[in-house]
Formats: sequence, structure tokens, C-alpha cells
Amino acid sequence: MSNVAVNSYDELISGKLVHLKYKYISEDNLKDLYHLFVLVFHYYDQIYLTEVVFTISKEILMNAVKANAKRLFFQRMNLDIENPNDYKKGMAIFSEEVTMQWNKQEEYLEGSSYYVIIRMVIKNGTFHFQVENNAPVLPQEQERIHARVEKAKTYNDLADAFMDFSDTTESAGLGIILTHILLKNSGIGYHNFKMEFSPKVTKVTLSIPNNVTPREFSSKFNEKILDEIENLPALPQNVTKLIELCNNPNSDITKIGAEIEKDPALSADLIKLSNSAFFITRNRANTVVAALKIVGIKNLKNLLYVTGVNKVLGNRYKKAEEVLEHSNKVSFFARSIALEFGKTRLADLASTSGLLHDIGKLILLSLGKEITEKIQSLKTREKTNSVIIEEYSVGISHAEVAGLLLEKWSFPEDLISVCRYHHKPFLAPEEHKEIVELIYLANMMVDFLDLKASFTTIYPESLKILKVDREDQFLEIVNKFNISYNSLPKL
Repeated sequence: MSNVAVNSYDELISGKLVHLKYKYISEDNLKDLYHLFVLVFHYYDQIYLTEVVFTISKEILMNAVKANAKRLFFQRMNLDIENPNDYKKGMAIFSEEVTMQWNKQEEYLEGSSYYVIIRMVIKNGTFHFQVENNAPVLPQEQERIHARVEKAKTYNDLADAFMDFSDTTESAGLGIILTHILLKNSGIGYHNFKMEFSPKVTKVTLSIPNNVTPREFSSKFNEKILDEIENLPALPQNVTKLIELCNNPNSDITKIGAEIEKDPALSADLIKLSNSAFFITRNRANTVVAALKIVGIKNLKNLLYVTGVNKVLGNRYKKAEEVLEHSNKVSFFARSIALEFGKTRLADLASTSGLLHDIGKLILLSLGKEITEKIQSLKTREKTNSVIIEEYSVGISHAEVAGLLLEKWSFPEDLISVCRYHHKPFLAPEEHKEIVELIYLANMMVDFLDLKASFTTIYPESLKILKVDREDQFLEIVNKFNISYNSLPKL
């Protein structure tokens, strides 16, 4: 946890005004802010608001910095931003020269007179977060912003907004819509979000009361997803029978082996697993019974859970290669974390949990390619692997879908918890928190490698498992696991 976050938290809780001034907002600045929000909302027992408030606050901050960069760009180009012709000329190249070259803007901004100020204070149980920047907003820009705000209020969820936006990278419009949908459905409310425009500065204030109640809303897709889960068949009968045999203390290996041999594909998977790098033996197993002696009943059960899920979902959803590749990698990373950081007893469960954690995404595929691609595009734009984009798009996240599905199939509670909370480990039941955090970290590592997540938003408590608090330390571990993953034979 950074000193900035801890010191700001101490000041806030004691009733003091926190005042932070920046020229440019870096990833480290965002990380400090995220960690501060974790502390504040944990204090108020509203930890579920962390992602929502951080997403809105990041949108406010980045809009402020981009507004400053925009004014600075016009000055560098010797264009008068208030002249309609110059404005049109500048905006024609703004995206290419500024947005697409954002890393260059830090140097320009640091040497300028433009600033961004963050003010935070807690009064009467309400957390006030204000951003001020000294780039005035032109009248025509104010009109566009107000029009987008009013349009945003007409949407029930992000799925509605997607229908109006062919390109989810249109950040100004979609950012305002995302903010207002989060305000509405999180329970914070429009009235707690204010924009003030003056000739010299722009101020945006977000206020979060300590009694926020999330709004229940029904997406047009929510019912479709729940029906999809309801209509899925049970696990294959032979898989169910084998799981029952494994749970029966009176079953012996010979009896279980005979039942496995009735399924050639399962037999091949078991032998393959027993001869994999996970099990170091002198002799290769070439029979089911020999493989079973190496693998053991516990790992056989784990294999059966994965096999059963793949048989049901694999036949139903064909375009799942990316999900399956991601899950294989998370499985390997989760096992590696367990073995390297003192969680050896959880290694086998971590491996299985990693394979199953994202099965809810396969169900979301039933919504159709267009909506799922737009959800992923927006998540990539926000550089977050948080599930709030799904929750506010379709009314339910892939994590909750997976939890409901495993409950339907009577899976063990630890696997259900992994699926349900692998994006929110702080909400996991205490008895399952350890395994959930392993999968959370492995998932963040893989998404980090795929540029789908930022180190900024990793839950700081979970990083304690890795004994790191800096991005370079985290990256060293990620690269080490990635090299191992790419060099070892896959199951």
C-alpha cells in the first residue's frame, strides 16, 4: 500500500481536506487513488463500491487531463481554440497528434501552466471527491456535454448505449454514458455528480454517501442468460457416477478404473495427465489403473469436474477458443503461484479452479458476437478486468453466471466461490478466500500480459501473497511464469 494512499486515508478519516495537485495523471497516480478507495470503502463497509467509484473518478481525471492537453495542443499549433475555423482545423488532427500519442503528452503538460487538482474530504459520512482543472470548456463543448448527459439518462444499461455507438472507442460520448449508468445503477445517483464551468476553471464533484443502496435493474439480456443456464443439461451420467464413486470411501481403484475404461476419451485424458509435468515419476503410465495410482482420487475428481463441464459446454458453444486458452494459462499460473509462494496444498485445486473460473463467459456467448465484443472493447478501453462493465451491460457478470451454473451441477463450494468471486476476492467467504485470491492473481497476471488489465487496479491485499508492491516486481514474476508456460507441454 503506497504512502500517498495511507497518508491521504489517515487525513480523510480524521476529517481533514486532502489536496493533491498534478500536471499529468500517471499509472502510479491512479494506483494510489485505487488503493485509497479500497481503504475508504472498506472503512465504510462498502467495498463493493470501489470499482464503481474508481471507474467514474478515473473518467473524470482523464477527461480533465485531456482537456488540458487539448488546450496545450492548440497553443503549440498556433491555433485559436475560440475561432471556429481554427477549432475545426485543430480537431481534425487532435486524435492523431494527441490521443494516439498520449505518452508524449506528459512532457508537454509537465512544462506547462495547466494543472489538475484533486480535493477529497469526508463530511457527515459523505465522501466528496472533486477534480479541478484550469482549461475552460467552450460554450459549444458545454452544449455537447449536456446533450450527452441527457442522452445518457435515457439508457437503462450499457447494452442500450451500445446500440447507438458503432465504435466503442468514441471516448467522450461513451465515457459520459458509462459514468451516468454507473451513477444510476450503483445507487449513488445523478444528484451526487455535479459539473461546474467557469471562464477559468472546470470542476467536477462526485459525492458518495455512506448509505448507498445498489439499484436493482433488469437488463433485456438478464432473463435470456438465466434461461440459458436453466436449459443446460445435467453433467453426463458417466461423469456423475464416477464422482459418486470417488466420494464413496468404500470404492477401490480397480472398480473406479473399470468405470473410467468405459469412456475412451476420459481414459486418454487421465493417462495424459499422469504423464504430464505435474507428476514426476520414473515410469510412464500406460493403463488407467497405473495412471490412477499416480494421479490419485482427489485429482481424478478435479479432472472429472473439468471433463463434465467441457462435454456440456463444448458441444453447445463452438467459438470458445480464446476463453479456453485463457483458462489453461490461468490454471498454470495459479498452480505456479501456489507452488512458489507457500500454498503447495492448494496447487491441485488451483489448477482445476483456473480451468473452470471463466466458464460463465461461454454462457455470455449466447448473447451474440456483437454485444460480447462491445463489452470486451469497453473493458479494454478502461484497462480493467473488473466485471462491472458486464454487470451494467447485461445485468449479470460472467462470474455470477459461473457460480449459478456450478450450483446447478452441485459442484463443491470452493469451486463455486472461485467462479463467483475471482474478480472480487474481498467478498469471498473466509473459508475459500485463499484459493479465490490465487485465481484472482493468476487471472490478473494473464490479463496484464494480454494488455486487458492494469497493475493499478490489483487489489493490494492480494499482492501480499506474492510479497510485492511494485509493478516491476510483479512483472518479474509474471514473465517468469510466462516463460515456463510457453516452454512446457500443455495438457
